Amino acid sequence: MPGSEGAEGGAGSPAPPRETEPSPPPEVRFPARVRVTAALPRQAAAGRPVRPTGVRVAVELPPEAVARLTALGAASASGALRLDGRVAQGDHTAALPWDRLAVPDGALPATGPYTAEGAGGVPTVTPSSGGRLTFTTGRVTLDLLLRTAGNTPTVPPGRSVTCAPEPDQDLTIGTVAVLAVPGAGGRPPAVDEPAPAGPGAPAGGRPVPGAGRGQGPGAADECVENPPVPQEPVPSHGYIAGYANVAKLGSAMFLKDPGLMRVDMAKATQLYQCPRDDGLIFTMYSDATFEYRGKPQLPPARSTFLTFGFMPTTATAEFTLDGPMEIATGSYFSPDGQFSEVTRATARLWVRLRDVEVNGTPLDVGPACRTARPMELTLTGRGSYDAEGRPQGYTVVTGGPLTGTATLPAFRGCGVTEDLDRLFTASLSGSGNYTRMTQGVLCSPGQPEFCPDPPKPRPER
Repeated sequence: MPGSEGAEGGAGSPAPPRETEPSPPPEVRFPARVRVTAALPRQAAAGRPVRPTGVRVAVELPPEAVARLTALGAASASGALRLDGRVAQGDHTAALPWDRLAVPDGALPATGPYTAEGAGGVPTVTPSSGGRLTFTTGRVTLDLLLRTAGNTPTVPPGRSVTCAPEPDQDLTIGTVAVLAVPGAGGRPPAVDEPAPAGPGAPAGGRPVPGAGRGQGPGAADECVENPPVPQEPVPSHGYIAGYANVAKLGSAMFLKDPGLMRVDMAKATQLYQCPRDDGLIFTMYSDATFEYRGKPQLPPARSTFLTFGFMPTTATAEFTLDGPMEIATGSYFSPDGQFSEVTRATARLWVRLRDVEVNGTPLDVGPACRTARPMELTLTGRGSYDAEGRPQGYTVVTGGPLTGTATLPAFRGCGVTEDLDRLFTASLSGSGNYTRMTQGVLCSPGQPEFCPDPPKPRPER
């Protein structure tokens, strides 16, 4: 079969990002060998399911294709295989999707070819009448997730290879003699639900944060969930800055001084195999904290607002983490052939106010004027890599825009000579506070050229 390699597969209110259509990635063609094996019964009765067992699909990539993977810094690969076959009986045919074949992690050779072999449960086929039932193969797609010798994702972290049969090639996998039974009709053979892929599946949960059609894979309840694999975290660091709306005041707070963010990247990884439209999902779990003068917070931000629409009020706000920020990054091959990422970062932040002035007059709010509980903020970033490894949108390693909304809790502990809690709660607290942060590129093993001082980002509105 000839194979083709595609890419992977990135005082006003900030506006939501404008989505653009990514350009289709270029293809690189090379020959590849595909071997399909499966055990089929010699005969079966009409109306009874036929279950292929021992299904294995192997794709051998030539040295020139392997060289393209190792050029990315890849030392090992894992992933999944999808086979688009057909099952036929007489004049009737039906699609035969074998799309849950897992490829275990394996080392890439320094020279020579590389063979990726997928195995797993496949659908049963129920013939409705007597006659020869024939299984044939077709296009095979190999989705690879690549990792460096240090066990970190490459940039981009994946490649997709599609193998199409040569013309006039014999595509027969095997045949089954179906015995007719009374009342059998002439309907096409029925392809049933896939066989279970082994212990631990299927499972619930949502493998990709913010999942949904057009945003990444989302049929989590039908996904085969492999257990999380703990990893040695990869220390990385970079900067983040941006804007945070205060909905009640109709304006935004400018977090103009980029804050240092330290990331423990890839503390665990998890692999999901999902239905045909979703395919393989690779989820990487990380956590992060801020660092400013020995505290887990962003640099203080000073802003001026018109309180109640007419009173100029200036205050310094401090945002301090209440525990590490949890980050989940789901990677998958999108329908356009690119390798896409969906990242969700969840943080709990204490918001403290100090140095408050109302119409130029200082207002003593005391040392402990802050929210009664941490503000929960979830930021989502979406991006992809093109065929040349260039990021589009947001990726964890190369940064980009992250957006979300938060509810600002009520305030407590405000005031020295008088209780100002209700004043600040009425002025500031509430839901729908849109936030847009911009993360810069990280200093990490995957981006050593940005170490030890990665660039500070320019916030995007």
